[in-house]
Amino acid sequence: MYQAGTADTSESGKKQEQSSPFPLSNYTLELLPTEVLVAILSAVRSTADLHALIHASPRLYQVFMAAKREVLLSIVATDLGNGLRDAIAALRITPSKLETRETASLEDCERIIRRYEALPHHLGQLTSASELAMDTVIALSQLNRTVQFFVDEFAESRLPELRKIHPDAANPLTPTERRRLSQALLRHQALAHLEHGNRPRQTLDGAPLAEETAMTHRFLHLFRPWAAEQLAEAHGLVTELVSCAFPHHLTTALRLMHPERPKTARERRRDAALYDLAALRAELVAERARAVPVADDPSPWRRRVVRPEPTTTGRVSSPSPRFPCLAAGPLPAWDPASYRVRREGRGLRDALYQREDRLPPLVPAAADDGDEDDAAPPFAWVDAHGGLDCQRWGGQVRREARGDGEDDTTGHQRIWVRENVNRWRWLGFVFWDRARVELLKMTPRTPAGEEGWLTAPYETGWLAAAPPADEELRERYERSRPPQRMRSSRRANATRGGGVLE
Repeated sequence: MYQAGTADTSESGKKQEQSSPFPLSNYTLELLPTEVLVAILSAVRSTADLHALIHASPRLYQVFMAAKREVLLSIVATDLGNGLRDAIAALRITPSKLETRETASLEDCERIIRRYEALPHHLGQLTSASELAMDTVIALSQLNRTVQFFVDEFAESRLPELRKIHPDAANPLTPTERRRLSQALLRHQALAHLEHGNRPRQTLDGAPLAEETAMTHRFLHLFRPWAAEQLAEAHGLVTELVSCAFPHHLTTALRLMHPERPKTARERRRDAALYDLAALRAELVAERARAVPVADDPSPWRRRVVRPEPTTTGRVSSPSPRFPCLAAGPLPAWDPASYRVRREGRGLRDALYQREDRLPPLVPAAADDGDEDDAAPPFAWVDAHGGLDCQRWGGQVRREARGDGEDDTTGHQRIWVRENVNRWRWLGFVFWDRARVELLKMTPRTPAGEEGWLTAPYETGWLAAAPPADEELRERYERSRPPQRMRSSRRANATRGGGVLE
């Protein structure tokens, strides 16, 4: 059948070959030099594309098998950039299993930090290191696939909100943006080993012991402040997704009422998901499979939302951090209820601010052929602080400033700060390139009554400036309050046939 179907076209095929200056076989991909084929395979942007490519050609498959380590490592290095160092740290300098002990000892933390510091910083030293055996490269590839899954999760949950601000702000993530997110998630893996366990040793007021706090802060001080803030925001994403994978259950309330009760299997799985991205991914996939709507099954649990979303009013509640070091920042006396330093800690705060003022201004990441440097400070961080080389993260990411003549901030001002910082973080500002941030900054002031009185335009330097005056915020609040519904009395309701005055 095949010969009969091609007989009529054989003559035309011969004429085309004779008219071509070179045989058609010379244009096939398989005839390219081996080093060129290796470069083509190394330039593939995903393992799915690589799988499709090597199965499309026996020659490409042979080349891949001969250069498997080089190709896989090149793909991982392209995806992660400088985060390759953190991927190696997550695999090689931290224990493989966390469930074998209740809490990380200070000796374990010290060993992890020292080994992390000893890793080479130059990307070329990492990719050419002979000690990266084939099994390590395969493990890096698997870890990279897991990390890219969570990068996609972040994009799918945030980009719809960015589209409401500006349509072009919801464009697909750039390679640099993906690398920033990947690196923060990988560093969270290392920090999870330092924070592993419930830390039963505490002071009388419930605060962690000084040496434990100093240990985790020592790890955070290995990074520049914007990198520590990115790590803190990655922690927010992980805690959001843990809540999605493990929706509220009665065991959560029982745990709060009876903390001494032995943990159930579900609670142990939830803890493991917080410290292990691979475990969290498996739990999320399983939960979403259970939550798919079924036509003949109207059970409420089938319709659960299993992706983090903002509230209907646009306000975002920052998840309670499971790692206290990410909430406190470099200043120990942090008041989480008011986002300000307690009075007894203001001397340390003022000394920190004076040190910041003496530092040279920050310069944001410059775009090189459309690709920003993921190791440089992101534009949003520099812009929000007005170029100030801020040494803070977590609760102290914003410089505590007061207006002229004000001795302290008011309740309205502290709420304004907390809500706008939470939303700035939730929208992912510190991960985006300059082009996306500039679009998000074009947001006009929200008219009173739509999204509320708390919305800020995120102007340059807003994190280092005093909040609006209390009088202005109180006026905004009064304008944004919905009108009170006036309901009739029972007698009027009966007289008007059960109607309700709105």
